[in-house]
Amino acid sequence: MECIVDTNILVYETVEDSLYHREVVERLEDITKIWIPVNILVEFALVLKKLGLDENFVCNKIKELLRKGKIELINVRKSDFEKAIEIISNEKLSILRLNDKLILSSASRMRIPLYTYDKHLKSEATKFGVSII
Repeated sequence: MECIVDTNILVYETVEDSLYHREVVERLEDITKIWIPVNILVEFALVLKKLGLDENFVCNKIKELLRKGKIELINVRKSDFEKAIEIISNEKLSILRLNDKLILSSASRMRIPLYTYDKHLKSEATKFGVSII
């Protein structure tokens, strides 16, 4: 099985005393290919820094992710941005929802399930025909 992961999955996997740490670690072990959009990897680094984690730790964690053979990065395409902006405009949403819409656009284009604990994003994924794991 393969999936695209949201930022919260990376955070829960990293922060050992987080609510879903054990569950996320176990589920990720069963996934054969993990796709991470580049914008999600950037957001992950910023969230870890905001949580007060040391910059060396953050850099080492990203290096660790990049070395894992089953992790692939997704470059967000122009069409993903166009679709995300169109959704934001049509639904009159804040531009702060851009990352969520980009991950949905990528998952939809690639026809790969999304792994997230974000209830709003799960609901949105269902509307756009993106599977959730």
